[in-house]
Amino acid sequence: MLYTPDKVNLHTHSFYCKHGTGTIAEYVEQAKAEGLTLLGFSEHCPLPDREYQKGNRIDYPDLPLYEADIRAEQLKAENKDIKILIGAECDWLPEEKSFYEELIQKRNYDYLCCSVHHMYDPVKGKEDFLGRFTTLPLDHLREYVKLYTDALRSGLFTFGCHPDIFLAGYRRWDSDAISASTDILQCAKDCGIPLEINDNGLRKRPITVEDGSTRQPYPVKEFWLLAKEIGTKIVTNSDAHRPIDVAAHKRNAFPFAEQNDITLSGWELDTESKLHIH
Repeated sequence: MLYTPDKVNLHTHSFYCKHGTGTIAEYVEQAKAEGLTLLGFSEHCPLPDREYQKGNRIDYPDLPLYEADIRAEQLKAENKDIKILIGAECDWLPEEKSFYEELIQKRNYDYLCCSVHHMYDPVKGKEDFLGRFTTLPLDHLREYVKLYTDALRSGLFTFGCHPDIFLAGYRRWDSDAISASTDILQCAKDCGIPLEINDNGLRKRPITVEDGSTRQPYPVKEFWLLAKEIGTKIVTNSDAHRPIDVAAHKRNAFPFAEQNDITLSGWELDTESKLHIH
């Protein structure tokens, strides 16, 4: 079955991630009210053997509860007006690849999406969320590109989340930003994996960049114009952390794409509920 971009959100969080609100059922009801017909849950993935970023992701012991909640909604929605998928948003940590494989192969997740959320901030002297960086050193930029492209090449992920989040901290569009962006975009194209215009960044407070102008921390227009030039497949999602935002991308990211003459791809769901870019 084919789904146009205005009927889909595959980036959805809930109270399980500790920094979101709303139950699985509340998101489903809101999605139906907003006219979505394909809703994917992508909770921040826990890790069984360590407490990586505890407080910002689902706790591993809660994973069966998350899965049971979604399976229950899948049964209620079966053959009705909305399709529910179970997924996870996975920070690319190469040593955890076997667990990510387990989610697909043994726990029967419908899809995984990849991210790079955290790096060591030399200004603050601690690891921090990339969206809060004010200065991103060049070596961090290169490490981000390596992590992100390694994730894309792993073959585990259906799409890449907020690939331009590094530009929240790297606040100039120079040759290094262009090179980093090109590497990510070309890799995604070569791997046949779409990248996401992330609506959550459009709902954040604007930042001041090096030339004194202001913009959203992400998505960044220049990155996506380059994506269009390279021919990378582009999708959009809400990255909802509240039920009310489950279709916010239709209000914000859609106009962003239209203003920049960007064509958004839709999705196809095969008979085994596996996603394919369309």
